[in-house]
Amino acid sequence: MSVNRWMEQFRDLHTRARKGLLDEVEQREYLGAREYFARAMTAAQGLSVPADQSARRMFRVAQGLQVDLNFATGTVRSMTLDVSVGGFSAMLYKPPPEGEQPGFSLRLPGAQEPIVGRAKLVAMQRKLANHRVSFSIEDLSPKDAERLETVLFDLALERIK
Repeated sequence: MSVNRWMEQFRDLHTRARKGLLDEVEQREYLGAREYFARAMTAAQGLSVPADQSARRMFRVAQGLQVDLNFATGTVRSMTLDVSVGGFSAMLYKPPPEGEQPGFSLRLPGAQEPIVGRAKLVAMQRKLANHRVSFSIEDLSPKDAERLETVLFDLALERIK
């Protein structure tokens, strides 16, 4: 099967899944196709996926989504640079306090409820007057992980014509 044909089929499955129209067999096929697509995306991004982990939780989408980070010193609003189910990065004017695990609220496209949770600082780089800060998302509920993953597939598929 050609790549173009596979993408057409995957888009159709994804659209039907978003509408809740898949039967049990199609749902299994769709989840397998999501993993296959995510593995291709992570490979293109130069990431390696450990054999015991799902690529669907690791692939990143470069997307500006509004995120509010709630530190002990106050709330900081920023835009994400990239997002995955496992975390996100954003530019901050000041480096965040060491060791603090801020609460966050990540706005999703459309009128969806934001993803709310705790973040953990995993990396920071100074970029001129700003800081690129990467956070892992801690203890995301399965429901919110699925909602975020679905949005990330939406965003990735928008970019592939």
